[in-house]
Amino acid sequence: MAGESTQPHPHGVATAVVFAWALTAQLTAQAIAASTGHLGLARDPAAIAGRLVAAAFLLALGEGLRRGIAALRLVEAAIVALVTVLGVVSAGLLITGHGDRGLVFSVIIELTFAPWLVWALLSRETATWFAAAGGRARLPAPRTSGRRWMLILAALSVGWGVAVAWSQSL
Repeated sequence: MAGESTQPHPHGVATAVVFAWALTAQLTAQAIAASTGHLGLARDPAAIAGRLVAAAFLLALGEGLRRGIAALRLVEAAIVALVTVLGVVSAGLLITGHGDRGLVFSVIIELTFAPWLVWALLSRETATWFAAAGGRARLPAPRTSGRRWMLILAALSVGWGVAVAWSQSL
């Protein structure tokens, strides 16, 4: 029908939430493992506290993205871009024989999901959705709202985060 406007469709919001929450799960798992002397991590209280502070920040970041807070889209894009750069450095270490096999799983994620996610978060349609949502969740992103989707996002996040934490100990 003429004059009818369609709602903008965000790209990558659910993936961005899972990415932030998976990093939360990874850092939390590593903090718990370090405090108990597992996964080859040192029992360094400062490192454990740092992981937990970063995990709390990432948990809040993911929730803010889920709720549509526009400024957090750029924060997440910057963090994920940094993760991509770290992936390139880690890939270089692996190629030159200076990295260990614990990097392989992380590098795959850093060089596949991360660059796509940066592109998705910086897309015009995603920016339009965040501007329209205004952080008030008036326009919930597809696949980020409701009890069922929250459980799915949380399960994916914990699964991926713990898998990465474990893989880095190999």
